[in-house]
Amino acid sequence: MHITNLSDGSNCGPVLVCLPGAMCSPRVFETAALLSGLPAIGLGWLEGDGPHDLDSIASRVSNAIADLPSVILVGHSLGTSIAMLVALQQLQSGSTRIKGLVLSNSGANTRGHGDIAKLVERIGHDWGEAFWSAFIARCFRTLPASPLLEQVHAYPQRLDGSCVIEVLLSQQSIDFSPLLHTLPRVPTAVVHGQHDPARTLAHAHEMASGITWATLHVLDTGHTSCSEDPVTFASILRDIAQAAI
Repeated sequence: MHITNLSDGSNCGPVLVCLPGAMCSPRVFETAALLSGLPAIGLGWLEGDGPHDLDSIASRVSNAIADLPSVILVGHSLGTSIAMLVALQQLQSGSTRIKGLVLSNSGANTRGHGDIAKLVERIGHDWGEAFWSAFIARCFRTLPASPLLEQVHAYPQRLDGSCVIEVLLSQQSIDFSPLLHTLPRVPTAVVHGQHDPARTLAHAHEMASGITWATLHVLDTGHTSCSEDPVTFASILRDIAQAAI
C-alpha cells in the first residue's frame, strides 16, 4: 500500500485518510484536501501485495492508520466500501480514532451498478491504454486539468488487472445495507454527483437514510466529486472536522 501526502494542513484537526476508487489515483483528493486546510494522506490500496478482497484491504488500511490518534475517513467510489469496513473494524476493536466519515459517489451494495461481470471480462481481455482511457472518461464529467490529468491517466499502469478483478468481485459479494446503522456514530457526510453515470442518486439516498445521523450533499458533478468540485468538497470536509471536535 502506497501512502501519498496530500496536505500538511494549516489547521489542527483530524487527519483526512483518503481512499480513492479502484484504478483511481489518490491525487484526485489533493486540491480539496489543500483547500480544507486539514492534514491529509491518500492511500493507494490496490498497490502492493494482496490479497485484494475488501476485508483484507480494510485490515491493511487499519494497520496504516494505527499511529494516527484522530482520523476522518474519506472514501470515493469503491474506496467508500473500504472506508466503511475500516470504520467497522475500528469500532469492533474498541478504537475511537475514527472521528468522521465522508462517503462519496458510492452505495451500500452493487445493485444497479452497471454490469460488473462485463467490466471484469473487459479487464481480463482489454487491460491496457484503451480500456484505461475509457474508464477515466466515465469517472469524470469534467476532466481534470494538468498535471492531475496526466497522473490519473498514468495511475492504472501501476496496478495489476487481476487485483482489480479480485476487489470488484469482493465488492459484489458485500451488502452494507443491514450494517449502515452499526457504523460509528460520528459526523458523516454522504456526497453524490447528480451527473454520476456509475451510481444513481437512489444509491446515495439509501446510504444517507441508512446512516440516520448522516447528511446528504448532491453536487453538480460526475463520478469524482472530490476532484470536479473541490471547493464544495473541501467545505464538507471542514464541516465534518468541525463537528468532530
